[in-house]
Amino acid sequence: MRKIIFIILFIPCIAIANEDSLTVPVSVNSIITTDSIVDNSSAQNIEEIENEEISTLKKENIVAWRLQQLNKKTPMNLAYNEKVQTFIDSYLGRNKRLISKMKGLAPYYFPLFEQQLEQYDLPLELKYLAIVESALNPKARSHSGATGLWQFMFPTGKQYGLEVTSYMDERQDPLKSTMAACEYFIKLYDTFGDWNLVLAAYNGGPGYIQRKIASVGTSDFWELYPHLRKETRNYIPTFIAVNYVMNYASEYSINAENPSINLSKTDTITLKNRVELKTLTELLCVNSETIHYLNPSYKKEVYPKDAVLVFPKDAVNDFKLNEDANYTFIDAVDKKEILIDEERIIYRVHKGDYLGRIAEAHNVHIFEIIEWNNLKSSNLDIGDKLVIYVKKGVETASVELGSNKNEYTIQKGDTLWDIAQKYDGLSVWKIKSLNNLDSDNLKPGTKIILPRS
Repeated sequence: MRKIIFIILFIPCIAIANEDSLTVPVSVNSIITTDSIVDNSSAQNIEEIENEEISTLKKENIVAWRLQQLNKKTPMNLAYNEKVQTFIDSYLGRNKRLISKMKGLAPYYFPLFEQQLEQYDLPLELKYLAIVESALNPKARSHSGATGLWQFMFPTGKQYGLEVTSYMDERQDPLKSTMAACEYFIKLYDTFGDWNLVLAAYNGGPGYIQRKIASVGTSDFWELYPHLRKETRNYIPTFIAVNYVMNYASEYSINAENPSINLSKTDTITLKNRVELKTLTELLCVNSETIHYLNPSYKKEVYPKDAVLVFPKDAVNDFKLNEDANYTFIDAVDKKEILIDEERIIYRVHKGDYLGRIAEAHNVHIFEIIEWNNLKSSNLDIGDKLVIYVKKGVETASVELGSNKNEYTIQKGDTLWDIAQKYDGLSVWKIKSLNNLDSDNLKPGTKIILPRS
């Protein structure tokens, strides 16, 4: 009888205890680390409790929970707040396509970034800053003149060893600009000792951030936030948002959009001679778009001696296997013994001809005509024969210049349309082509070439 009474009294106590436990928040860590687990609870029971707790947290605030997980893996502060959520919503909404493109480009650029960040002992999450800065476009240029993956201004780039010449701009070189960015990050961290302030200074300038810290009286970024200009205060929330969407893109069905150019396997060639782009495309069977994309720091369609160029790996292997023959070919092209995308014509000098007029009519330079014909001066005699190399597919005045051409002097009020109407079968396009005109603007007194009627 006493046993029965004891059981009846004990059952309500159990019920009350269970009811109260539903209202007490229990963290995942406390479940995992507690030493007071009931003896008959197995590791499987603990894992089930943990998963249930995580599931509950995700439902309450999945974004905040995921950012918390990312934040545990980095010395940077990937805090969640409504400002960050605004930019996350943007990347998951109207800018969703951008993230697809970034996922496609990441396998090409991120290993390079990570290698350098690791070497400089910097947080690997800084790789995402290149998305904020340039959308992983090494040719990106801002309205203020900053350029490259890391958007260096000319003076800052020069300060960190990035050279700009007539041939190239190392701010657009993926490796060299990344190394410069790492050195700049180190300097900024030495100055501020806080990664949020480092990012703010990278965007707004260290002097600007130091002045704001002094005037506001705090070095906490989120307290400085309302006092910063719009671009700088939004920079950190944008960076955090990019970290989030790049890590959890698959959870939102964002798939990688692979670039049209195959970037998976590349290698380098160090040129022993100066080489033109058209020669490389012919030798390597690689189109100019791919060469430009893989070598964004070069500004012209000619590459100097000792240039280190990136190409598809198969093309590099082929080039090296036939290196001697390739440089013989390059030399022959330079000497015009082999012609690529051009043809050789002979032009006979007519009365009134001069080098400038002939060069303009054939869309070449005066110095080229002098070089091709070993001319000692610019003086020409009627009947002289000149060798000229013209691009294929570009209409010139070469075969018509002279007896079957006449010159027309532009009068005030003339337009190309008016002039074309005076001659049967003559079009505005034909006049522009014959005279190498880039626009329809005409200056009175200027002489243009027209076909004889």
